[in-house]
Amino acid sequence: MPAGLPELVWHNYWTRKDKFLLEVDTYVTWVLFAVEEGNFEYQIGEDYGVAEFGDVVVCPPQLAFHRNVLSPLSFHSLTFLLSEGEAQPLQLLLAQRKIRLPQIRRLSENYGGLRQADQQLSYNPENQKLRQHYLADIWLMIARQALESSETEPLAGHEDFIRDVAVFLHNHAHEALEIRDVADRFSMTPVQLIRKFKAGYGVNPLQYLTSLRVKHACKLLLSTEWTLDVIAGNCGYENGFYLSRVFRKAMGVSPSEFRKQNRY
Repeated sequence: MPAGLPELVWHNYWTRKDKFLLEVDTYVTWVLFAVEEGNFEYQIGEDYGVAEFGDVVVCPPQLAFHRNVLSPLSFHSLTFLLSEGEAQPLQLLLAQRKIRLPQIRRLSENYGGLRQADQQLSYNPENQKLRQHYLADIWLMIARQALESSETEPLAGHEDFIRDVAVFLHNHAHEALEIRDVADRFSMTPVQLIRKFKAGYGVNPLQYLTSLRVKHACKLLLSTEWTLDVIAGNCGYENGFYLSRVFRKAMGVSPSEFRKQNRY
């Protein structure tokens, strides 16, 4: 196993679970929960959060993993090992436990491969190699995102302000927002807002907003039978045509193709 990459121990795929068998568990290995549908709340040490599609939660060995299903949950559970030389710096790097991954298309492809591997009931080495490959690719995304997050911490003096903007965007992503209106709300020009937000999060407010909307569209495409126009209205877009353009640019496929490829 190449240095820095996890060695897969076991993989399970769970579909639309209403609750966890154990509300609290402690693992002897590392464990990663990757959400495809629904959401759950967790607490690992002092870190608490809610994970949904696009999020992965990583728990180190020997730490109590508290979790509670909030809505029917489909997710991958992967236990793995890390070499001693890698574990300590990565544990510090992933101290926030939950990592949000923006590469939705790549993430969905890995999840699809893991689902297909899970359908093979009998164990075979080739199947295990495939699962190992998918875990390794997800881990590379996690490591890159964690590093980028650590390099783009909000600038001193702007942390609370930037978080307030991010929370506002998250809470109003389903509405028709204009960046100039957001800037007015926080008593700045659009240029000032973009500069300060990008300094804190590494992307501009529109890119952040688009990411939230596309992720929500993915969830609705997989969990409902709604038309594209209805989904667009729930994601802050005027119509399905405009959503389709944005979605294809972000994901590389149309909404209908994404729904067909990922429904199970």
